Amino acid sequence: MTTRRLLLVLIVLAQPAAAQTAGELHLRRLLSVPLGALPPAAMLMPASRNHNYWVGRLQVGTQQNNFLGDQTTTAVGLDLQWQGGSSFGLTAGYQQADCKETVVTGCGSHAVIGGRARFNVITGGPTVASIVGDNSATTTVGTEIGLGYAPTDIGGRNACALDVGAPVSLSLFQRVRVLTFLTPGLAWDMPCIVGGSQTAGASTYLGTGVGVQQLGVRGLDVSIGVQRIFRTRAGLQVGINVTYVRLP
Repeated sequence: MTTRRLLLVLIVLAQPAAAQTAGELHLRRLLSVPLGALPPAAMLMPASRNHNYWVGRLQVGTQQNNFLGDQTTTAVGLDLQWQGGSSFGLTAGYQQADCKETVVTGCGSHAVIGGRARFNVITGGPTVASIVGDNSATTTVGTEIGLGYAPTDIGGRNACALDVGAPVSLSLFQRVRVLTFLTPGLAWDMPCIVGGSQTAGASTYLGTGVGVQQLGVRGLDVSIGVQRIFRTRAGLQVGINVTYVRLP
């Protein structure tokens, strides 16, 4: 009887490490791809329609208080802003996982890869900025779609995700150009073509942030972003974005 009881105890203790709910797997994938691993960023501000612009990006993000434990991701990206409006970009980085606070199987560091397209829908004048009397303000409303990929993230399986959002950016003041932004959206994990899982789910999210444009150098922008995926134990994403626009 003593041996049987010991075996039962060992089985019960082992279950949390081996079994994960569909919701936990869904959240793991979202936290492993650029959407959940990196901080949200503002849309590129409208520029001259006579030129295309190349934009370099450096992003560093950290996840706090989620069920996987703290994770830090560093990534670089390259965007093409087509004729001063919509943009298309690629991102590549590496997520350093800290699994001390979790017994989830397959937790480990891995590459982070993604692509994103952002489309300007409305570009206007002061709108809400007229409250503070800033006639130089610019408001940009758009839509975006992103794809994310994390190879061999979950117990040797790949993680893939798709997200759509509705970003709104507001640029204020002239002497020091202050940028604020807000992005609500919906994200799905999805089966990868090779080496992925067949389970899938959907989550809403909300990102926001503030930054400074043309920080000391023409074309250099720096912002801080915060994002929350609305799932139990999803924690909070916080990070910094540095972008440099190659101006003609």
